[in-house]
Amino acid sequence: MSKNKKRAIIILLILTVILVVLLIRFIYHRIRYAVTDAIFVKTDRMIYLSFPKITGRIKALYKNEGDYVKKGEVVAELDCSDYDAKVNQLENQLKAQIEKTDSILVEKSWLEGDITYRYEKALREKEQLKAQLDSIKAQRLATLAQLKLAEKDVERYKKLYEEHLISKRDLEGIETQHNVLKNQVASLSAQEESILRKISALDKEIAGILNERKKLLELEKTSKESKSLSEAIKAQLEEAKVYRNYCKLTAPVDGYIAKKFHSEGDVVGPGDSIYAEVDPREIYVLVLLEENKLKGIKKGCKAKVKLDAYPNEEFEGVVSEILPATAQEFALVPRDISAGEFTKLAQRVPVKIKITKGKIELLRVGLGGEVEIRREN
Repeated sequence: MSKNKKRAIIILLILTVILVVLLIRFIYHRIRYAVTDAIFVKTDRMIYLSFPKITGRIKALYKNEGDYVKKGEVVAELDCSDYDAKVNQLENQLKAQIEKTDSILVEKSWLEGDITYRYEKALREKEQLKAQLDSIKAQRLATLAQLKLAEKDVERYKKLYEEHLISKRDLEGIETQHNVLKNQVASLSAQEESILRKISALDKEIAGILNERKKLLELEKTSKESKSLSEAIKAQLEEAKVYRNYCKLTAPVDGYIAKKFHSEGDVVGPGDSIYAEVDPREIYVLVLLEENKLKGIKKGCKAKVKLDAYPNEEFEGVVSEILPATAQEFALVPRDISAGEFTKLAQRVPVKIKITKGKIELLRVGLGGEVEIRREN
């Protein structure tokens, strides 16, 4: 046998062995894995972003389809000039009202201190005058008693003088003493009347001061009303700020803009969708697996996914759910087998795969590719 023929036989045997090995590996792979290209990237949660509670003209749209957004990031804004004006107006009103309240409180505090000071001062003066009055009364009564005795002495001394028992000088002396006591009584009476007039004046002053307390009550009432008005304006201001904040549309989660529904300048109302956002954490791969490949496929089985859009990227995941009905049950035109006509077709069962490894940010709803799910014994 020639060398060329031997070489050809060896090459043929080697190729045969390689093909057999590859065939065994292929069969083994198909036994160990369920493979299909009927897959789609899906999400059960499409977030529609809209302005709440207000109507307005779109001032700016900051994101386009496919852009990544962070939670809390402003993605759109309405023209809020009317709300800005309302907020500024209420802020000025609140400032003026607070200043008015403070002015009332200052006046009330000053008046309260002044009334207290004058009232206590008048009471102290009245007590001092009453003490003086009691002292003068006591002096007047004592002097009046002495005066009565002196009057008797004058009468007695006159009789003695007429009888020439005493001299005229003695009589004049007792009369002088009588006049002095009489003048003292008159002076003390005048002082007593003066003090009574002062006490009466103080009583009127105290009554006036007590009457001024009514103004305190009025100021107290006015300050409470002013405070209440300030609180009402503050509540209106907070509400206006809330509505002004509604002019800014923020992303509720980290994700990608899947759809933009409006352009700048459009007038939109509450609930009108501006964007549709996809949360990458909610994205999964939906596999329509043939029923004859379901053997060994359970929840928790590992899977490898390759997407046509990213041929160099590989994603890993696990089976998160095997739906209890085939895809045919939810077709727009379901098969009618009531007449007995039946053609056996392999049905496809929806299987959800949660991605656990890979560049999740690359996933886009609607992408297709291929999956292989490792069967469990």
